[in-house]
Amino acid sequence: MNKNHGTFGLGKQTAAGSPAAPTVTVLASADSEGIDASTSTDSVSLTNGKRDTTAGRYISGSEATAKLTTLAFADFIGMALFGALGSDSVSGESAPYTHDIKMGESLPYLTFVQQVGASDAALQQLEGCKVDSLSISAEGTKPPSVEIALKGCAASWLAAKAWNGPAFDASKGWFKTAGAEVLFSPTTNEPAAVPPSIDLSSLSFKVENAVKASVPLGQIAPKRQTEKSATVTVELSGTTDSTEMYRLVKTGSSSGTSVADSIVVGSLQAKFKHTVHEDWSLTVKMGAIPWKVNAMGVSTDGGPFDLTLSTDGAISVGGTSIEAILVNDTASY
Repeated sequence: MNKNHGTFGLGKQTAAGSPAAPTVTVLASADSEGIDASTSTDSVSLTNGKRDTTAGRYISGSEATAKLTTLAFADFIGMALFGALGSDSVSGESAPYTHDIKMGESLPYLTFVQQVGASDAALQQLEGCKVDSLSISAEGTKPPSVEIALKGCAASWLAAKAWNGPAFDASKGWFKTAGAEVLFSPTTNEPAAVPPSIDLSSLSFKVENAVKASVPLGQIAPKRQTEKSATVTVELSGTTDSTEMYRLVKTGSSSGTSVADSIVVGSLQAKFKHTVHEDWSLTVKMGAIPWKVNAMGVSTDGGPFDLTLSTDGAISVGGTSIEAILVNDTASY
């Protein structure tokens, strides 16, 4: 067996309880747990007059999850974003297609499939999945890292030992950080070029859906997974030779003299180019961000000020707090 062998796939289910074969195949780019099924137990205790009152134990619940870290491959990132947000509007009569992915009324059920250890190892499947969280992080010129966490209903080993999804082709490329265009505003809904006084070094987005299992009486495995309200966060980090950004975020104005008594809302847009196809791109937009900013303290070491902009949660605009515009060769998810 080879720990370096891991093939993973995602497929959209037509309904809960109806597993789907993968339509997207991907390899991991970093350590990834893949599928994990765990159970918890509680004790049956009796007043037996002894210090150990445990007469037995029973399974009180089970949890089946899947976690994967990989690159922003054009087909995979579309499925991941659709799974995390729930709505995909596609335009274009032929490739490349444009996907406008936003918050939907509900999340689709997905099937997660993996083959770990060898090319002839039995496939493992986790069906009835919903995306619990999805994050996209970029730093320096390192390709964006995508981390997806799913919660599912039924984990199983399949009889099949041959991969049942499309073949993975690394030569198709992925979205890159080099050449990325980042626009943001600390106080308006119109993002603009990063000020010359700021050097950004990292950027990350995260969608959290607070997925919760519903387990029927007398059963161990969940019958379904249900998402709660979504929380979307973002963080920008870098350095600056000015304290102006701190004043802007805190007061709402470059000339403000007191902390604003209402939320100061800004915006962000980041566009990533593709390594192979010049006409493919991934653009992430957030129209209403209540920014937080770190204190810019002094130091005997001198140098620039550290700058971190973040948020506890973006605000919905037009029904969505985040929007992804993806251009690739996938007609639909």
